[in-house]
Amino acid sequence: MITAQFKKVFEPTSIGRMQLKNRIVMPPIGTYFAEADGPVGPRMLDYYEARARGGVGLIIVEGSAPSLQCTMPRQASLGDDKLIPRWRKLIDSVHKYNARIAIQLMHATMEHRDGKVVQVSPSPLIVPARYVGLSGEPPHALTVDEITERVRWFASAARRAREAGFDGVEIHGAHQYLVAAFLSSATNQRKDKYGGSVENKARFLVEILRAIREEVGPDFPVWVRLNAREWGVENGITMEETSQVVPLAVAAGAQAIHVSAYGAGPYITSAPISDTPGFLVPLAEEVKKLTDVPVIAVGRLDLELGERILQEGKADLIAIGRRLMADPDLPNKAAAGRLDEVLPCIGCMECIQRLAFDERNRGAVCVVNPAMGREREYQVEPAARAKNVVVVGGGPAGMQAALVAAQRGHKVTLFERDAKLGGQLNIAALPPFKGDIFAWTDYLVSQLEKAGVVVKLNTEATAELIAEKNPDAVVIAAGGTLAMPDIPGIDKPNVVTAQDVLSGKAQAGQQVVIIGGGMVGCETGHYLGEQAKTVTIVEILKRMASDMLFMNRRRLMDGLRSQNVTLLTSATCEEIREGSVRVTTADGEKKTIQAETVIIAVGYEANKQLDKTLEGKVAEIYCIGDAAQPRRILEAVEEGYRTGLVL
Repeated sequence: MITAQFKKVFEPTSIGRMQLKNRIVMPPIGTYFAEADGPVGPRMLDYYEARARGGVGLIIVEGSAPSLQCTMPRQASLGDDKLIPRWRKLIDSVHKYNARIAIQLMHATMEHRDGKVVQVSPSPLIVPARYVGLSGEPPHALTVDEITERVRWFASAARRAREAGFDGVEIHGAHQYLVAAFLSSATNQRKDKYGGSVENKARFLVEILRAIREEVGPDFPVWVRLNAREWGVENGITMEETSQVVPLAVAAGAQAIHVSAYGAGPYITSAPISDTPGFLVPLAEEVKKLTDVPVIAVGRLDLELGERILQEGKADLIAIGRRLMADPDLPNKAAAGRLDEVLPCIGCMECIQRLAFDERNRGAVCVVNPAMGREREYQVEPAARAKNVVVVGGGPAGMQAALVAAQRGHKVTLFERDAKLGGQLNIAALPPFKGDIFAWTDYLVSQLEKAGVVVKLNTEATAELIAEKNPDAVVIAAGGTLAMPDIPGIDKPNVVTAQDVLSGKAQAGQQVVIIGGGMVGCETGHYLGEQAKTVTIVEILKRMASDMLFMNRRRLMDGLRSQNVTLLTSATCEEIREGSVRVTTADGEKKTIQAETVIIAVGYEANKQLDKTLEGKVAEIYCIGDAAQPRRILEAVEEGYRTGLVL
């Protein structure tokens, strides 16, 4: 029975002839789970099957190359008939759960030519807001014959999609990719029939849609994802232009419009207010006024907001992406009124950012859901023998290990020295943009209780106390110890840690110097800048926040600059005094900076003291998280999950 709270969300609908059991769409999000040259692999199959099993109405498979000539590494493709059998397996796995599945066809602007990867574009322009050149050279401007060839690529790929059994095809005409590049004056300055007027700029898209219709017939569902507008891009797409493009697309055969947008900046597709749930909904509402075909809204939506959008008639379907990456069972849980069991997305963007910098070639990752993309490998199954397990430390690694262990049937006791669970999550949630972490912490605490984990707060887990429990296994997740640099004056009374400032244990004066410009130092600077403090951050490396990935880093750097926080890179703190700090700047200048408060933010060190005292006393000992090696939350949670599985 479906809860009345989401009556409209779970109402059936359709796109063309495609009937959908509900209005929840999983939008295309790159995972890089495909195998080399584009075939569907086991991880990709398991990933999409899990979301179908979880109750979503329509899955749109991530942007897939229409030709092998434009396939990026580990990008899925429909560029050859030989790929069809693998796609059929994935499609069949989704159809088992009465979900529909479409594929997004995307030309990412990169092509293989003469043994090299080159960028192609409507015009030979280097536009920093859209292209990050592989060689710094302008992209190759496609000739008319080359445009015609790429139109055929899309049409042939759509034919393969129909033959494979897909329920529909979406053309990626948004973000920074080739179709969108033709639609935008920022990247299309052609003087021929593909440039100039809105109708000419839309010609590439229109020709693709018409060619697809010729291949797949009039009834096969085909639609397009569009940038309704571009922010921060000179001569970018406007809503006025979109009002002309939408009717052209519908007349050419598009049976729905998926409304997105684009924000200036390399490797990014976010608008200026990208942290606001529903930030793109006004654009979908405007598009809906232009056409009678279904409109798909997207933009950090949750089901509560989605229900309102649908009830108010602002869109016909709601696209929910990262929340389904975090919890594939979100639809089923919501339908059954079990919202308290939904694993929340924390909006950290690690899932997308890690694609560009993943040295382990794992593809997309999820901080809160280590099983994403490893659904088969990371199944939580009953243990062969129930063990008595002690977990030391209630931070993210410890809570995750305790939860998985208990779900497998082990008897688990968790010791936490503080008055509440969460560890560094309680501090990580305090800086700007991090508030969603609180919901995740609450979720973990409630799930530990539900799983039967015995939690002992305000308890220091000594070797003697652990021995009293006679455990079969001990998981040490007690966190790291704060690293303190060897600086004269470090013991002055005006010196505090970033953790103490963020948690409220210490108060910062008006003039603040932060020693350490990594993520924690910069976030603390932003936090204090919002309080109108005068803040200087001193970082020994050449780059601030070098431990952050690009999207979050850029947002944080923009925030620091807007608050006039002084950033000193390649600088060394020489001495801390009562009311000042003496530093050596990048150019060798000795400089004295006034500082009522000096904040230390140089990271953590491993803490293996308890590990050593238990050696030889317990059969199984696992040291995880910062206790083993200070890293990010992503690694801590994954390590906790894996430890729970092997216990």
